[in-house]
Amino acid sequence: MLSRKGHHDPSPRREADVEAHHPRHPPKSTARPPRRLLIIAAVACSLWYLCMQYMVQSHAPAAEPRASSDLDMYSEPPVQRRPVPAVASVPPAAQLSPKVAGSQPTPAVAAQPPSARPQAVQAGQAQAKQDDEAPRCKSDDQFTDCAADLVKACGRWRNLCQSTCTPGCDPAADNDNAAVVLESPHVERVEAARAPEAEPQTCLPFSRRLCPPLNLSLLDNKEQKAVHDSCGKYVKQERNLPSPPRFCGAREGRLNPCWSETAGNGSALSYCLPHFFILGEMKCGTTTVYELLLKHPRIVAPRTKEPRYLQQGRFAQTTLSRYAVNFRRAVETAAADTVTFDASPVYLRSKIARFWLARWLPEAKLIVLVRNPVQRSYSHWKMGYEWAHGKCSDGDMAQRLKEVAELLTFSSIIQRSLVVTYWDRCRQLTGGESAPSGFSLMALNDRRLPPAEQRHLHSPAATLNYSAFGRCLLTQDHDLVLEYADELRGAWPVEPLKGAMSRAKHAVGSCSEMMMLPPAALQKSGSYAVELERWARIFPRSQIKVIVTDELTRGSQRIMNETFDFLQLPRMPIGNQSRFCVRGKAGVMDVLHASELNITIGHDTSEHAHLLAPQLKVGDCEPDSGHAHDEATGSDLHRIEPRVQERLRRFFEPHNRRLYRFLGRDLGW
Repeated sequence: MLSRKGHHDPSPRREADVEAHHPRHPPKSTARPPRRLLIIAAVACSLWYLCMQYMVQSHAPAAEPRASSDLDMYSEPPVQRRPVPAVASVPPAAQLSPKVAGSQPTPAVAAQPPSARPQAVQAGQAQAKQDDEAPRCKSDDQFTDCAADLVKACGRWRNLCQSTCTPGCDPAADNDNAAVVLESPHVERVEAARAPEAEPQTCLPFSRRLCPPLNLSLLDNKEQKAVHDSCGKYVKQERNLPSPPRFCGAREGRLNPCWSETAGNGSALSYCLPHFFILGEMKCGTTTVYELLLKHPRIVAPRTKEPRYLQQGRFAQTTLSRYAVNFRRAVETAAADTVTFDASPVYLRSKIARFWLARWLPEAKLIVLVRNPVQRSYSHWKMGYEWAHGKCSDGDMAQRLKEVAELLTFSSIIQRSLVVTYWDRCRQLTGGESAPSGFSLMALNDRRLPPAEQRHLHSPAATLNYSAFGRCLLTQDHDLVLEYADELRGAWPVEPLKGAMSRAKHAVGSCSEMMMLPPAALQKSGSYAVELERWARIFPRSQIKVIVTDELTRGSQRIMNETFDFLQLPRMPIGNQSRFCVRGKAGVMDVLHASELNITIGHDTSEHAHLLAPQLKVGDCEPDSGHAHDEATGSDLHRIEPRVQERLRRFFEPHNRRLYRFLGRDLGW
């Protein structure tokens, strides 16, 4: 028997045995109270218990949910360790279903008719029944994020989500290199029987119709909407599969994962999925790595650089057959060691990508690029700025952007992003409403400010010091927050700029493809470590390759040799060019909506014309007058205002230290 401190105590003897050998009290009377009194007491206790339960459930305030991923973004937690199973795997009795918590004492309500029971008790039993009958998390639409919240996954969901997320809740898994164990698909050399085309599937098929079709961009808006509505229902049929998960096809003996599956006409066809994935982060050199990889004769390019199949929104509308079209060139290559890949840089932050890959392609190799976060933030803004002025170069949208041009500079957008980020951090600490989203005014609620008639008597600092929230903001970056004090207390902007900001709110997001909306640049630049830790929870470290952008620039052959080794391919010379940039967006992504890309499919009449995609335009990176060459890193650095650069350096410092711990080395950022 363990005490609270963990010491081993000898098993205590029964009270009767102790009294027999060491009597400390006179013998107790053996007379029992009348049976009627016992019944009355039991009924009274039961009624009291029910009343207390009703009062607690009726008056208990609802706790505000808080995502652990948000806290990860704004703080520097200690190195993550797996929870002790004895604590994590035993949830409170209130969270257990009736079958699990059957041994717990319950009030004697069986004798009462249902109509006489308190409503709270009936509601609780109904919820317990619903939880007990809930789907067992076997759907690909119901991924449990155990990488982000391992304690919760090991506790409440341990019995419900075994097939989707089986966390390593045992002491042996309590080490930095152990990965969470997911149920992998059965690799069968024999093909499985598929369900009829329009019915729920028993295995994951490749030979269904393509949804959405390849010519979606040629349809008008009404036709596209009809396609998306039908695809959502159709795709859902292959998401809820029985356990154990498996592909319908028979696995082929190749380095790249490929399967042979019989089509509806009875012919056997081959289908391939990626051998490895470039997860991101965007603006860290993914295009350069993409081009350098294709210099290897055993690596075959996908149809489009970024299929984005596992991106939220697209995943719900895309069949596996439509995704597999991107890798037809790998099918047509006879060499057994030829491989293909997916270079969608949005996967690094995608929960869907983490768990789909761990479930269906658990042997996949993962490549992640990281870059100095200050420089990456500038590149992020620059791409959004160029898209905004290219996509909205004339008309009403262009006029709206012109009216707020002074607020769209890098210094303005990134410092506004800092204030928004500090706002959310202080909200978590002091409560209150969330920060304004996107390109919006940052005016505090009146209750966080002095009375309106007294505000002119206070300095900006004194105005913010009025509330705990304002004091918290000042502690984050005192000088920066004071620069935005007039906006925070509602004294800025004045007309006509105030109206212009309101009119430009939609244009900034739409024209820049959301790239310029605060605080996107900060979030993606500061979350390398958070996301890598989550991937390392479900994939072994040996399957994750981290490339530092500066090291790739000054030693591209060395880095690519290491990458070819990682991919189990022979080394190959890659030439002298170490930087490539995308020209436009054609060929970068699959088209799901007409507004995403202004491209058309060519009029090729060959046998595989329907598989063609616009050619990805890649070339030299254009010189930028805002660049300065850094001899130490061999990289061209964006020129950033020193005051802004120092603010960003301080903001990213704890996030950088967390990344250094993950990598085991200091990158000097």
